[in-house]
Amino acid sequence: MKINRDLIYVTIIAGLIAVSAQFYYSFHVEPAWQERAARQVEVYYNKEVASNELLINEINEAERFVYFAIYTFTRQDIKDALIGAKYRGVEVRRVMDKKQSTTLDIQESIVKDLQQAGIPIAFNDHSSIMHLKTLVTEKSYFTGSFNWTASGTDRNDEIIEIGRDEELRLKHQNVIETLLYKYSL
Repeated sequence: MKINRDLIYVTIIAGLIAVSAQFYYSFHVEPAWQERAARQVEVYYNKEVASNELLINEINEAERFVYFAIYTFTRQDIKDALIGAKYRGVEVRRVMDKKQSTTLDIQESIVKDLQQAGIPIAFNDHSSIMHLKTLVTEKSYFTGSFNWTASGTDRNDEIIEIGRDEELRLKHQNVIETLLYKYSL
């Protein structure tokens, strides 16, 4: 009698395991933590983080491409990271406001350094400004109000969003690729 009862329990447990496995594989259930990780978006306030270091980290993690559109860009450390990515074999392309790129001597110098490193730069061709502050790689996007300047890093109030959500990353990539195509013609 005891053997029969143990056999019944083992059979029931095995059946429940089989049903659970069938349910899991039939409905492609993803654990909740995997879904959250796949849709990861972080928002930062620049007074609480080193904005330039967050951006440099995204550049350094890129393996295939870095596309960016920036209004004001005077940080040498970010320029160095972009040139370093180019030398690692990462495709680096940029969109910039034509008027703003010649307003500041340091920004004009950065533009020349990037061009000398083989990084193509597309400039807007209209009288309004190209006011984006966005970088996208094959892994993530970085956007917000943050201009890549000392003031944007340390003094101004800025917001930064870094995301690894593929749908949002592709939308940022499409915007920058559209501008690269539009202004490179």
